[in-house]
Amino acid sequence: MVEALLGNPLLAMEYSDEQWDRTIRLGRSANLLARLYQLLADKDLLKVVPHKAYHHLVSASLQAQKQRSQVHWEIKLLAKELQSIGVRPILLKGGAYIYANKAAGQGRTLNDIDVLVRKEELSKVERQLKTVGWYSDKIDDYDQHYYREWTHEIPPLIHYKRQTVLDIHHNIFPVLRFRIDIERLIDQVCFDADGVGTLQRYDMIIHSATHLFFEGEFENGLRDLSDMDLLFRELKSDDWLKLKHRALELQLARPLFYALRYCRYCLSSPIPDDIWTASDAGTPNAFQLRVADILFTRVLIPHHSLAKKPGHRLAKYLLYWRGHLLKMPLSVLVPHLLRKLMRSISVGRD
Repeated sequence: MVEALLGNPLLAMEYSDEQWDRTIRLGRSANLLARLYQLLADKDLLKVVPHKAYHHLVSASLQAQKQRSQVHWEIKLLAKELQSIGVRPILLKGGAYIYANKAAGQGRTLNDIDVLVRKEELSKVERQLKTVGWYSDKIDDYDQHYYREWTHEIPPLIHYKRQTVLDIHHNIFPVLRFRIDIERLIDQVCFDADGVGTLQRYDMIIHSATHLFFEGEFENGLRDLSDMDLLFRELKSDDWLKLKHRALELQLARPLFYALRYCRYCLSSPIPDDIWTASDAGTPNAFQLRVADILFTRVLIPHHSLAKKPGHRLAKYLLYWRGHLLKMPLSVLVPHLLRKLMRSISVGRD
C-alpha cells in the first residue's frame, strides 16, 4: 500500500479512510511519512488526504524539515572543523541527498551523518574531531579492532553537546571481500565553496544499491529503495547506459541490477526495458534470481505486522547471514560470531 503510493501518488485520490489508516501505520514504520507528505504536496494532493491522516503527515514533515536544517548546520561545522587539517569531507547517502538538494533528500530522515575520507586521512580526522567535542561511545578493545581492521569505517563518533552521530568511512564497503577502488569515486566528487563534497549522481545510486543489497540490514530497506527510485527518476534517457557502464567499471553491477529490478517491481520506477540483458555481467543466473526474488520481496517492505509476508523472518535471517559472508571470509567471520555469542551469553548471565 505504501509502495503503491510512493510509486504513484495519484492513487491518493482513490484511498478510503481504512486504506489511509494502514498507510499511516506502514509509512511510520518505514520512516517514510515525511516523504509521502512531500510527494503528495508536489502533486497538490494533500487536499484529498483525510483530516486525521493529514495531521500525521504534517507532523512528520515538520520533524524532517527541522532535521534538514540541523543537517546543513552540522555539515557546515564539520567542514570548518576539518578545514584546518586540509581535509574536505565527502557526504554519503541521506546527508548527501539533503545537502545536494536532491529529490531523495526531500522528506528524508536519518540517524547519523555518513562521511567519506581517504584511508590515510582517518587518523588525523579522528584526532581533530576529538579535540572539538566528538568522542567514541563505550566500545571495548575488540570492537575497536573489529571496526578498524575488518570494516570500511571507524567506530561512530558522537558530539558531546549536540549528540549528533557521525560515521567516518574510508570506503563504501568492507574491503576484505571486494576490492572497490575508492579513488575512482573520489576522483569524480563535486566540492562546493565550503569544501563539502558529494558523489556524482551515478555513484550515489551505485553506493546506495551496494549498501542495501550487500550489507544485509533491511530495517530501512523500503526507504533506501525509495531513495534510489527518486534518483532514478532524475535520470535522462541517455543516462541509463552511462549508469550501467559506471557500475561495470566499479565492479558493482550486481547490486545495481537488484536496485533496478526491485525499484521497478516495488515502486513502479520508470526503468527502461532494455537496460539489462541476460548476458550482462551483473545478471544472476535463473536459480539465483528466483531465490533473490523470494527473499528480497519479503524484506523490502515496511517491517510491520500489517505488511509482513509469510517467510519474512526466514528471508531476513538468510539475507543477514549473506551480508556477513559478503563482508568477510569464514576465517574471520566464524571467530567474530563466536565472540559475539559468548558475549551475549555473558550478558545474559549478568
